[in-house]
Parts: sequence; structure tokens; C-alpha cells
Amino acid sequence: MENAEVASRSKSTYVRNVVGAALGMAVGFAAIFIATNGVFIPSIVRDFHWGRAQASQSYSASMLGLALVSPLVGVLMDRFGVKRVVFVSALAFAIAMACMAFQTGNTVSWIALSLLIGMAGAATSVLGYLTILPQWFDRRLGLAIGLAMVGLGSGTVVMPALSAYLITQVGWRHAYQVLAAISLAGALVAFLLLREKPGIQRKLRRHTGSGTSLAGVGPVRRRALKVFLIFAGALCASTAVLSLVPHLPALLMDRGFSASEAARCASLVGLGILIGRLTSGLLVDRIHAPLVACMYFASGAIGFVLLRQIESYEGALLASVLVGLAIGAEGDLLSYLTRAYLGMEKFGLFYGIVFSGYSLGAVFGPMATGHYFDATRSYVLPMQIAPILLLAACLFLLSLGRYSKPGTHGSGSLNGVAVASK
Repeated sequence: MENAEVASRSKSTYVRNVVGAALGMAVGFAAIFIATNGVFIPSIVRDFHWGRAQASQSYSASMLGLALVSPLVGVLMDRFGVKRVVFVSALAFAIAMACMAFQTGNTVSWIALSLLIGMAGAATSVLGYLTILPQWFDRRLGLAIGLAMVGLGSGTVVMPALSAYLITQVGWRHAYQVLAAISLAGALVAFLLLREKPGIQRKLRRHTGSGTSLAGVGPVRRRALKVFLIFAGALCASTAVLSLVPHLPALLMDRGFSASEAARCASLVGLGILIGRLTSGLLVDRIHAPLVACMYFASGAIGFVLLRQIESYEGALLASVLVGLAIGAEGDLLSYLTRAYLGMEKFGLFYGIVFSGYSLGAVFGPMATGHYFDATRSYVLPMQIAPILLLAACLFLLSLGRYSKPGTHGSGSLNGVAVASK
């Protein structure tokens, strides 16, 4: 009877963590600020008499802020625990987000506050919430990550629609404040749901201090190489797949598609992201993760090739889904790859570093594509480069070789730190 109660509590903890992570990401930085960014632009352009490029600088500035602080956030999570850092980040993010309502049209303050929002909200993204799952899951880590990422996907669908409604009802300034309140309330619920592995920070610090390598990856140089390969793969892939997403509706309208058709294609990118997140999580529990990454990156490359050639609406829909699959899979894989190749020792630091590669790609890709289009009035070269970058990402990840510890798919331990083989 006692064993049954313990088992029940254990299962409940797994469920709570997945649900808590899903909820936290659904109301975190990516869903609340990034996904809604384009919804606010028309109102801001009208009020400040700006151009669209000027208004959209908030996206690039916030992603740059996210990239800059990601390694530091990782260090803080290793030192003070994930939950504390995530909640402080959620509070700072909500305050910074609410301050968007007080913007006066000064470009410097607009960019500075957006940069601060990205820095403050870093731990409310996958960087924070997907750091807690590897503490509990081993054999089914991919599935747990995939299910949690569905929460993020749902948030990126719901929040833009909610933002549009709020803007029409209360104006864009108050809309930012309402979204900030929703984000903080959701983060509080997520905080109450999440559980960290008892004593894991102390155990990891003790092993590190005694010179024991929890990850079993050998010399420092070898570990640094693996961090670089994952970072480079993330940078190349995100630069490629995120380069055209903000420009997709305009690209399709230039091809003669109607505004409604272009909007449907853009929404199918979101559907592809959702499918990619769930299915890639399922697959990495059974198939070598770099191979799974190559499968999804290949789908993205095919999507870009189709976008260059298609003239039919159905072809545009298919290409949009294929690109979305690659975006969704990359988000899942970074946490898994970090755990599989680097273990739990200094997991936050290493995950922060590789996640900054993903964030930098989200800055450089769309920005470079926009500047190229302004100069040439064409998207041809970015669509030619994207498949090449995805191929490079595949080569980087395949170079990782075998997992750095035996039994990643169900060993039941984190290199000396006991976990349930869930």
C-alpha cells in the first residue's frame, strides 16, 4: 500500500512538471511578447508615425537581449535552482512588459526597453522551463519535452488573437499591461506546479567540487567541442528557418497570392511547428537525436526549395508546413542534445550557451533577409542560402557522434545522480 502511494506521488510529480512547464511557456516571453509583436505594429506605426521597420526593431532587440543573457541565466539556475530564477525572471519580465504602455515614440527608449524585456524574460522561455525536465526524465525525456512544448505552441496561437482583441477594446498600451498581468499570473501557477529534484543542486556541486565528471565527457576540450557543435548547429538552423517566417506573407503576396491565402500559409507554419515539437520529442526517445534533427532540417530545406518554385496555393501550404516542422523540432532538440552529450553537471550553463546560438539566429536571419530585400526587392538569395545553412547544421550535429554517456534512453541515472527512469 505504501509503495503504491509513493508510485502515485511520483507519477503526479512527473505530470505536474510537464504541465507546469507547458503553462509557463504558454505565458512566457516567446508567446506573450515575440508571438504578439506583429499584432501591435500597425497601432504603434499609426501613433508614433513610424515605419514598419522602425516599429519591428523591438523583435530584434528583445531576441538580442535573450541571446546576451542566456549563458548567465544558465549559471544562475545551476547556482540557485531553476524555480527561483524562473520566478524572478517572470516578475521582471511582467514589469518591463507593462512599461511598454509608457512609450512616447523615442526610438532609443523603444529599443532599450525591448532589449531589457528580452533579458528579463530569458528564463520564462524554453531556457528556463525545459531545464527542469531533465532532472526528472531520462528514458522519456523527449516525450516530456514534446508535450511541454505543446504549451508553447498553444500560447503562440492564442496570445496573438487575444492581443488583437485587447487592442480593439482597450488600446495597445493597456493591452500590453493586461498581457503582463496574464504572464505573471500564469508564471505563479507554474511555479506552484513545478518541483525540482530534491538536493540535486547540492549533489551536482559536490560532484563538481570533488572533481567527478558527472557527464562523463572526458577532457575539458572535448566538452567544449561538443558545446561548440551544438551551438553552431543551432545558429545555422535558426538563421535558416527563422529568416523568412516574418516575411512569408509578403513573399507569397508578391507571387500573386491573396492576403487571406498568405495569412493561411503563415498560420500553417504554426501548425508545422506544433507537429514538429510533439513528433520530434517522441522520436528522439527511440532514434539517435542528430538523425532526428537531420530528418526535420531536410523537411525545412525541401520547404524552401518549394517556396522558390511553387505557383499553386496547395504547394505554398505544403512548403509552409515543412518549414514549420524544422522550426518546431529545433526547439525540442536543444535541451535533449545538451543533456545527452553534456549531462547534468552545469546543465544550465551549457544549455544557456547553445540556446544563445538559437537566439542569435533569430536576430540575424530575419534582419539580414529584410535588408537584402530592401536592397534588391527579392527573396531569391535568402531562399538559396537557407537549405545550405540547414545542411551545415546537420553536419555539425552529426559530428557529435555517440551520446557521451551510455544508456541515455533509460539508464535511470544522471551519471551518478539518481533519477527515476521515467
